[in-house]
Amino acid sequence: MQSRSGSGDGVPATPPAEATATIARHVAGVANAQLDAADTEALRRLFLDNFVVSLWGSPRPWTGQIAQWARRFAGTGASPVLGGDWSADACVAALVHGTASHSYELDDTHNETLSHPGAAIIPAALAVAAATDASQADLFRAVAAGYEAMALVGMAAGGLETVHRGFHPTAIFGAFGAAAACVALHAYQRGTPVSPELLVRAWGHALSQASGSMQFSAEASGGEVKRVHAGFAARNGVLAAEFALMDAVTAPALAIEGTYGLAALFGGPLREVVPSDRLQIHAISLKPYACCRLFHSTIDALAELTESFRIPTSAIREIVISGPQLIADQHMLAQPTSTMAAQYSCPYIVGATLRYGPYRYDAYGDAFLDDPGIRRIAQMVRFELSEALMQYYPSRFATGARLHLQDGTTRSSVVVDSVGTPAKPLSIDQIIAKGDGLATKDKATPVGKTLAGLLWDENQGARALAQALARA
Repeated sequence: MQSRSGSGDGVPATPPAEATATIARHVAGVANAQLDAADTEALRRLFLDNFVVSLWGSPRPWTGQIAQWARRFAGTGASPVLGGDWSADACVAALVHGTASHSYELDDTHNETLSHPGAAIIPAALAVAAATDASQADLFRAVAAGYEAMALVGMAAGGLETVHRGFHPTAIFGAFGAAAACVALHAYQRGTPVSPELLVRAWGHALSQASGSMQFSAEASGGEVKRVHAGFAARNGVLAAEFALMDAVTAPALAIEGTYGLAALFGGPLREVVPSDRLQIHAISLKPYACCRLFHSTIDALAELTESFRIPTSAIREIVISGPQLIADQHMLAQPTSTMAAQYSCPYIVGATLRYGPYRYDAYGDAFLDDPGIRRIAQMVRFELSEALMQYYPSRFATGARLHLQDGTTRSSVVVDSVGTPAKPLSIDQIIAKGDGLATKDKATPVGKTLAGLLWDENQGARALAQALARA
């Protein structure tokens, strides 16, 4: 897929006519088609990753309180609620699951839109599919359409511009992807084709629901609301699809290109997007590390420079991280006082990684925020703008790292494609291993392996999958 916004000389291209309708026709085509074996395999991997990530997020205090608040809706629907022994309306289940998915910075990423599709789309689709008792095949193709919608809509509006304007792409674009998946599931239940017109109507509702400020990235604490942004997007997608079925509840048709549409309000110059035959589910990065996706390349560079973290931190005098201006604008908080801020802070991420290695997910928890070793390393970190690395953004998150050692020598590395990107994908075993910390002495089989067994069984319908996740 390509996006074009200008002629190369700084002059914006003529905005594409009927962008919303054009994208809706493509997404409807995806939703109405059958998936091939490679697509199904990709979706199983995305679901497995989301399920494991959501279980990491479920016990977080903020997720627990959202779930407790949601319990008042117990019995209002047939959608199992994550972490509970009760069911509720699909929008409630989607809110809880979406919040959990985004709760520990381990969820998947679509680079070009700087968003986390799985945290919004999968919770919404699973909740509606469980309520409608959809088959696994229908759940998967609805989610494929949702990823396609979120990617195209986000690329048309401009993910990087959305961030620079102070809005969170996952919250803004997520409802569009979630709505597309839910519209498809309602169509499957009725036995009718997915209608482009119904998608357009649902996106009109999604536009009016769009919200999500990046202020969480500018403060040392108070940022856990970021987790709920994905829950909001999932819930809003469920509601947008349901409202679209109401003839009297009309919505604007130019949700993307309109005078007060998505690009004008939240993004940048409207881009023309050219769909590819290869679905966007194949362009998703999975996270091996529990921090902002932007710094996964940084972690891989540090691994190279320290011989897989064998060089003692006492041998390091200064650490220089290079990359886009976005790092300086939003990620250089030196002393975060919350988990969210720590997972977004370049100095803290470098400190936690060099002190404890990249797989200590708990190093971003409250117990480590005042860790003197992490703080000492964080104080050695400074940022350096790299115009050369800017050429890769936003489709590839390239960063560089340079170590100035106490002995006077310097080591430097640039990583363009980090582990977990489509260029260096995680294996199924690596995805399962993300859930190893969830296993207990009472469970002989790691939870990831159990969930994989269900997802790779085509006879397991959406309701069975939702129940298994809720009670995992």
